[in-house]
Parts: sequence; C-alpha cells; structure tokens
Amino acid sequence: MSTRVLVVGGGLAGLLAARRQQHAGHRVVLLEASRAVGGAIADTVLPDAGGLALNTGAEAYATGSGAVDALVAELGLEQRIVAPREGLGSRVVSSAGVHRAPGASLLGIPAHPLAADVRTVLGTAGALRASLERFLPASYAARPGATVAEVVRRRLGRTVLERLVAPVIGGVLSADPATLEFAAASPQLSRGLAEHGSLTATVRRLRGRATASAGTRVHSLSPTMATLPAALQAQILAAGGILRTGIEVVGVERSGDRWRVRTARDEHLEADHLVLACPPDTAQDLLREAAPTIARAIPQAPSAAVRLVALVLDAPALDPHPCGTGALIAPGTAGIRAKALTHASAKWEHVQQALAAALPTAGSPHLLRLSYGRPGEQLPPREEIVDLALADASRILGIPLSRAQLLAAEVIDWDRAMRQALPGHRAGLDALTELLDQQPRLELVGSWRAGTGIDAILRAENTYREGTSS
Repeated sequence: MSTRVLVVGGGLAGLLAARRQQHAGHRVVLLEASRAVGGAIADTVLPDAGGLALNTGAEAYATGSGAVDALVAELGLEQRIVAPREGLGSRVVSSAGVHRAPGASLLGIPAHPLAADVRTVLGTAGALRASLERFLPASYAARPGATVAEVVRRRLGRTVLERLVAPVIGGVLSADPATLEFAAASPQLSRGLAEHGSLTATVRRLRGRATASAGTRVHSLSPTMATLPAALQAQILAAGGILRTGIEVVGVERSGDRWRVRTARDEHLEADHLVLACPPDTAQDLLREAAPTIARAIPQAPSAAVRLVALVLDAPALDPHPCGTGALIAPGTAGIRAKALTHASAKWEHVQQALAAALPTAGSPHLLRLSYGRPGEQLPPREEIVDLALADASRILGIPLSRAQLLAAEVIDWDRAMRQALPGHRAGLDALTELLDQQPRLELVGSWRAGTGIDAILRAENTYREGTSS
C-alpha cells in the first residue's frame, strides 16, 4: 500500500514537496487556506488597463544556480522564459544621488571596490575604505549571529552599508540590516568569508567577470510568473493528487505512526507523512501538542508587511528608460518613502508588448511598480499611496509624473510573505534540522528555512530530492 502524504500549504514550497512525494509513488493531498495556490507568486488583471495581466508578487527569479530554469524546462515551459532587456542595468538611490548599480556585486557588496562604477557611488574615501577589507582577518566581525550591518560596517565601512547594502536588504529582502543575521541573509558570503578570508574576494569568485547589475541576472515567465505554480498544480492533479483550496488547518495530532489533521470545517484527515509548508509561527502552533520538542525548536522569523503600487501611465518621457530596469532606495533618502521601483515595461519586453496590445490608443504606455514597507515602519495609507507613488517615482526617475498621465493603478498588500531572519536564526535552523532528521515522517519547508526567493526555495527542495535535508 502506498504512503499517504498530507501537505499543508500551497505556496511554491508546498507544491514542490507535493510533486516530489508523487514522484516517489505516494498518494498526495494538499490543503491551502487561501483561494489559490502559489503563495507570493501571483497575478491579477487590471480592467482599467485593457485586462493587462500583472505580477502581484514575485516578478522574476535568480538564474545563478540554474535550478529554476531546469524546473521550468521539466514543466515544458521553456518557451515562456524571458530575459530582461539588455544594456539597461539598474540604479541605486541614496543621499549621494541616483547612480547605476555596480555590476559585480552580491547583496550590494562589490567585488572590486576601486572600480569606477563603485567609486561613483561610494566616493573616493568610501571606495578606499572598502578596498582595505581584503587585509582584515577572516574572523574580524564574523562572530556567530552577527548582523549584516555589523559585518559590513566593520569590514567594508559605513558608506558601503548605507549606499549599497542597505538598499538591497530593504528593497529586495524587506529587512533591516541592523537586525538581519548575516549568515542567514547570504550563506554563500558567510561560507566564503570563512574559506577565502574576504568578502570582496568571495564576491569575485562567485560573480567572476560579471558586469550586469544584480537586477538583470534574472529570468521571468510570460505572461506572468503565476504560470509556474499553475503548471505545478496541473501536474499534481494530472498525476492523481488531490488539491483543495479554502481549507484552513487548525490542529495536528499524532496517533502512533500516523498524523491526524483537523480543519476549520472540523474535518479530520489522516496521513503517514506530514509536510508543513506554512509560516514558522503557524507551524509552531500546529505542532505544539503533537511534536512539542520540534515546535519549541522552530526559530521565529517575524514578517514584514509590504504594500506594492502598480502604476500604468501614458508618459512619453519614460520612453528613454531613465532609471534602466528600476532602482533600489537607501533608507532615509530625503523625499522618498518607497524602498524600490521597477520599471517593468522597460525591464521586460513582453510587458511592453502586452501594454501596447491592451492599450492601443495610448501613445507611450508604461508600467511602474513601487514597493513600500520597511521593518518597524508604518505603511502609507491605501487612500494616499497612489499619489505618494507618483511623487516618489517622479523623484527617482527625475521626470514629473501626475494623475493626468495615470491610466490605471493597483494596490497590493502582502502581510506575511517576507520573513526576517534575526540573529541566531542559522544556528536555530541547524538545531531544528537535527531534530527533523529523527522524525522522517515530518517535513517543514518554506522560505523561512530555505531563504528568500524562488531559486532559494527550489535549491532547498532539490536537497530533499537528492536524499538530504535542508
């Protein structure tokens, strides 16, 4: 008799776990509390923009490991892969102004501190200070649990932290470098520092001769990234899996070697193997009675609320793509509340083509997406945020934008998508992994374990496929 597997959570991690269990010959039931699977990979349609399909969550994935491209190929979606427009690059905005983001960097840390594009952002003094990092001992500022701010400021200087690293941490990870654990933010850099004795040397090894800015080392899918979870869902269903949405799990019990799950509808489902693909606080609550030791070991990673604003504009002044593919904004930059701006129609040719098809009477349609919400910061009110986004975009792009040019707008909230790995998170995950190794019938998966981003989640999933725990 085949093993019955129950997966709680239909985000990317849950879908991948369900697919893996099916490939192993098991019977799979997946329960998702919301109305659709995919988690933070989602889309919507803008009626005021001719039915344009819009990414409301993740808009791309990193290509460095090749893991996501390989999955996309397995799913038969190769023809949907799109790359960013070449030659545009991205920008970084700080008190020093708007500058092209340095090419060879990781987490904002430059491979070549004295390169011309780095000196432009840091200034001569800041670049010279960063260049001295290679002479420091590997152990300097690298204590267990050290934060990103502690490691970067002490090793590379305050200017690198404020003008290069903080914009990435805030704009991409929705985190605060003062509280984000360095080893959790970038295991590659943490390991590289120990092995090579220098952060800049580690970036050189990882980035090689790359000259493209980080925002362009990505791929997306056409028409939206929601194509990926939709394909996974279809494959799971075609293989005989059961996938139920709108089903909230409120309790978990252990009965001998089997798991018993209770839903908000007071249904009781049993399984031989349980996968919890849900946030860490939810997993902890569910396991509090059934597996108290594991529940206590789950490191808590508080979430940061994010509010996105999509602006569809008819603005000929944006045709030259004044900020390339977009910009990351340093905290505290005067006159700008946004933490990131993506010029989606500049970055992605398929978006530009979709805009032209959806709005044939618009002379120069463009799609901008701005992101708000840093840890500890109150989100701008929904009723005011469109005007704020227009003002912020005007300052970032250096072009006046107004309601007169606005064709459509959409405000999207993500309350629990971005998790903050606090100091001690990496050690907590290691301890949790040891406990889970003793419970082969239980899995905990998700970005809070794997790291932020589609590529990180898939790489973690691949360790399960290869027979090792993440």
